[in-house]
Amino acid sequence: MIQYKNNQITVFQSVLYMTTSTVVATDDLVLVVDPTWLPQEVIAIRNYVESIRGNRPVYLLFTHSDFDHILGYKAIRDATTIASKEFTEHPDKENVLEQIRSFDDRYYLQRDYHLEYPTIDYIVHEDGQKLVVGKTELTFYKAPGHTF
Repeated sequence: MIQYKNNQITVFQSVLYMTTSTVVATDDLVLVVDPTWLPQEVIAIRNYVESIRGNRPVYLLFTHSDFDHILGYKAIRDATTIASKEFTEHPDKENVLEQIRSFDDRYYLQRDYHLEYPTIDYIVHEDGQKLVVGKTELTFYKAPGHTF
């Protein structure tokens, strides 16, 4: 699954649609972006994160609310979640979950974690908003247009 890897960044690529999930490791944190698709792929991402985590906190960033981007939410344990204000105000969260259930049912997939629309701990309200953890500074920019 690993498409790219250097000292800080590991990019995982799903066999479905070549969708990517990224893990960024700094001295201060581990950031997981959109852990996605097939159950064994999400488990591989989770296992990788656990293997490198150490004592660092894990942050889970959702770029948008499409079902394939949130279906790994509960697989990554003890993570602080990050997403936009628009993500938190999605008008039909249950429909997003139904899309996951429908996909899994269609292909007889079982996940070893509960499906749930993400509850967000750190909400991005504006471009340039920063989150500082130790010496690591994350700066967020909204990119509306694809979805919430």
